[in-house]
Amino acid sequence: MENEINKRLKIIIDSDVANEIDDQFAIAYAFSRQDFFEIMAVTIAPFSVSWQNTLSYKDSLIDSRNELYRLFRFLGVKHTSENPLAFLGCEGYLSKGYNSTNPAVERIIELANKHKGITVVCLGTLTNIAMALRIDPKIASKIKVVWLGTDNIVLDEFNDANYRKDIQAFNEVAESNVDFTIFPSYLARTFVTSTHEFSKNIKGTQIAKYLKSLLTRFIFIKEGLGIKTIHDIGPVAYLLNKKDFIVKKIPASCVVKDKKVKLSEDRKVNYIATLPKNSSVWIDFLKAINSNRTAYIKPQVWFTSDTHFYCESKIKRRQVPFQSVEEMNNELVKRWNSVVAPNDVVYHIGDFADLDFSLKHYEIIKQLNGKVILICGNYEEDIFKRNFEPFKKKLLEYGFADVIKGGIYLDEKVLGKKVYMTHKPTNHAKDCITLFGHVHTLNLVKKFGFNVASPYHYFTPIEAKTVRRYVDFVEHYADEDVFV
Repeated sequence: MENEINKRLKIIIDSDVANEIDDQFAIAYAFSRQDFFEIMAVTIAPFSVSWQNTLSYKDSLIDSRNELYRLFRFLGVKHTSENPLAFLGCEGYLSKGYNSTNPAVERIIELANKHKGITVVCLGTLTNIAMALRIDPKIASKIKVVWLGTDNIVLDEFNDANYRKDIQAFNEVAESNVDFTIFPSYLARTFVTSTHEFSKNIKGTQIAKYLKSLLTRFIFIKEGLGIKTIHDIGPVAYLLNKKDFIVKKIPASCVVKDKKVKLSEDRKVNYIATLPKNSSVWIDFLKAINSNRTAYIKPQVWFTSDTHFYCESKIKRRQVPFQSVEEMNNELVKRWNSVVAPNDVVYHIGDFADLDFSLKHYEIIKQLNGKVILICGNYEEDIFKRNFEPFKKKLLEYGFADVIKGGIYLDEKVLGKKVYMTHKPTNHAKDCITLFGHVHTLNLVKKFGFNVASPYHYFTPIEAKTVRRYVDFVEHYADEDVFV
């Protein structure tokens, strides 16, 4: 058994995890095949996409790290501060002047010098690996790079994002002596699935269910076509089944568009020319994730209120740091999904969306992770008036787990004590601490409770352990000055 473990292929996965969703499929594939791979690190590459136009490169790294942690949870992967597995990378592209070290680059260099022959699987731009080669050129002889990028060199197509967004990084990798294998994007575009096809072929593993939720939500929000190309499983499939792929050694000059790049005459790169049958890759992928034996993951519990989706008046009054309703909605959805997993429970303590008697604004629930229990606020009360049951029925059809009129006591198992939840602080309980919302200005804690309103918490749901700390503070440690 020990010999088998030692024979595993040592890899680093370099990924822009939160860019789309195909990275998650590839990472899940690799971690579900730890009989074959020894995954030494996951380094995080920068990205920028049009539908996240407010996102900085640094934010893209943080988003990817949060998504990676969520993946680790579903995969049962241990990641601690003492034994880290995820490393933030470059906060910009080399093509735009970035030239600095960072945890990801340092980790690549460290592992390359420690484990000769380690393979770096690059699923985004080549920024991190190029930066590592720039800082320590000697590692070129110690690592192999397999990268998803370029397009069809026969047709002189170099339009894919992984190449185009950081051409300088690509040039530096091509110019180095590193063992470089290119998995062209035009071949990866054949890995297509749909929500129907994927749902039909997965079993009930935690990671399979999570990938299904990603696929469904991405298609709903971004593409609306019912199908999705999962490009990034290609390089993982290649490493697992090299004999099934036809690979040609070609002069590096064939893949370097910029003819100013200095290449030695004998510089060759590996170019994947032909795939096995598409179905064989999908069969292997499905077999891997369906056999993932992650133990049951206990759902986490989250709290929030006053998200006010679609509320234009909040923009006009400058009560939120967003320039438009569209930007606000997108950011709220992104921040919500950055912490909440599909099987988590979220207590939303009122004022979910703007006043809308058609209830269309409440359909945004379809974009949010988690089982959402809505405790109605004054905005909801203004909509349903005395006709609560039809209102509740419609929201349940949209996807809410439950809709509650008035306040409710929380199960004592969640926070370890009796707690009441209600929208308005004036309706607080007399016999225990109350979690409330409604008040948006300078009332985070009161003698009777704690404010979970979204604007107080960076427009992000807060987890149960954080709420527990605040509740303990209010009950046992806050003096009179706190409540002035």
